[in-house]
Amino acid sequence: MRVLYDMETGVPGVRLATKKDEGEIFGLLLMLHAENAFFTMNRDKVITGIQLATERRGGIIYVIDEGPRVVASLGMIITTDWFSDDEYLHERWNFVHPDYRRSDYAQKLLNQAMWSHEWFKARGKLMPFFCGINSLKRTEAKIRMYARMMPCIGAYFAHGLAPRQQDLIQEETRAIEERTRKSNAAHTREVRPAVETLIRVSLRQEEGHV
Repeated sequence: MRVLYDMETGVPGVRLATKKDEGEIFGLLLMLHAENAFFTMNRDKVITGIQLATERRGGIIYVIDEGPRVVASLGMIITTDWFSDDEYLHERWNFVHPDYRRSDYAQKLLNQAMWSHEWFKARGKLMPFFCGINSLKRTEAKIRMYARMMPCIGAYFAHGLAPRQQDLIQEETRAIEERTRKSNAAHTREVRPAVETLIRVSLRQEEGHV
């Protein structure tokens, strides 16, 4: 994998968010919620999450500017799993304004998050970076981008309707049922394309090709 960051300063063009960025970050997250979220928004909770980073209280937010505007952002939180005291960096979002989707900003933000691990490691703190994809839109392309940069560890699944995007969830559920019916009739094990991508990535890793 080609490293796109400098060990001392990180990825060129990516910077740490400050208090003055809070409004623009909130605006981006409103767009992210409208586009992708499965649950309703608590605005106070979002603002508090942003401030955890801008006030350096256990969160980290990176941004990319175009002129005076923040057009891309990645947010992380330092957290632990339910069974451990070992801390790690957990991605909360990686969002690029729709006008800049043809850029490499999403990849740059991921590289900056990966650099964060290296920054902590150089200072004696093991802090791995974990991220994932929670979306029914452009899922396969997102999987491919992440899989080119990091190992794929497992997968994420859900059952039942969420408060938002119910039509998309029902459509995907019907597509799964139809694919399963045809697969059973043909005595195969075909699944939806995004899942096939995950399977291919996992197999390549097991075989040492990634």
